Amino acid sequence: MRFTYVRVGWEGSAHDSRILKDVLLDPNCAFPWPPEGKYYAVDAAYTNMPGFMAPFRGARGTQQERAARTLFNRRHASLRNIIERTFGVLKKRFPILKGPMQNYLMATQNNIVLACCALHNFMRDNVPNDAYFVEEENIAAQADNINHVVDQMAGAEPLDMSPQGIAGWNEFRSGLANSMYYHQH
Repeated sequence: MRFTYVRVGWEGSAHDSRILKDVLLDPNCAFPWPPEGKYYAVDAAYTNMPGFMAPFRGARGTQQERAARTLFNRRHASLRNIIERTFGVLKKRFPILKGPMQNYLMATQNNIVLACCALHNFMRDNVPNDAYFVEEENIAAQADNINHVVDQMAGAEPLDMSPQGIAGWNEFRSGLANSMYYHQH
């Protein structure tokens, strides 16, 4: 439940996938790529591409393929839930983030967001019994009774947003879903 990268300065109406694309195309942004064999869990609004794993859309294929994709999506949703809970803790701890900060200059708003995220990470690392995190962990322990996604994956590829690169990543995701399905049965 930590923030890995924070990009500030965009309007609230900007779509997250547009912001991510801007970050990925900016060589000066110092975006932390996932370590080899890891990926970021992203929601269905993002493109499934190397380093960024999105859930499956639609229910096409054989019954077994649909079952594998459903299992994958359920486990993926469990990971995404951690991300949503992390934002929940941030907003509980810093209520200023819940509403508009119209009384501040944009640069000040950006600094407030960065400071809140930095303090959130500091608390996560240095205060093991923090009430906000303990509360979220207790809620999560009650809600999460499914297996976690296997962490061992093939080596990470460099970012390839070409149609071939995305097709390869989609095949990788399908293989991961099938592996989850076969290991469950």
